[in-house]
Amino acid sequence: MKQDRLPRRSKMFARLHRRHTFLRWGISTAVAMLLVVFILFVWFSWARMGNDSMAPTLHKGDLVLVDRLSKYYRNLQRTDLVAYVPKDGQGLIIKRVVALGGERVAGKDGVIYIDDTYTLVERDYGPTNTLDFSPVKVPEGCVFVLSDDRLYFEDSREAAIGCIPMEDIYGVIYIRLFPKITLFK
Repeated sequence: MKQDRLPRRSKMFARLHRRHTFLRWGISTAVAMLLVVFILFVWFSWARMGNDSMAPTLHKGDLVLVDRLSKYYRNLQRTDLVAYVPKDGQGLIIKRVVALGGERVAGKDGVIYIDDTYTLVERDYGPTNTLDFSPVKVPEGCVFVLSDDRLYFEDSREAAIGCIPMEDIYGVIYIRLFPKITLFK
């Protein structure tokens, strides 16, 4: 009689094992899908360049990946590429951070001076042809942004745009996805 109970018991354990395996796979798949959704739709976003103001770094039509959470876990640094929402609230604008809150920035004789001592090394970003602009004191909690192609005046030099508050920064750009994958920094 004892032998009759053992096969039934092992069948019950086999059935229970199958049920637990299915449950483990289901939970693992759901967690993986939630993680993918979080990464693709919450953490990162993509944007397309609308003009050539960031040439030669980015050109019109380039697709970039915007890290929307990095502004919360790391401080912005000079030369970071950022996407921000303009005051009119239409679209995203991509520019380079040149000066941080509390700094004084000026353009003189084709060179950008920060706090009258530090000069920004711009040859890494291509020919910039910086036009002169009078000194600007960047308020705390804001950044001063410029186009890589300095002949475009759609940046912080323009009074209508001015310094960009940190809350208007949508995210930081580290990767160009199309036409050629490129890492920045």
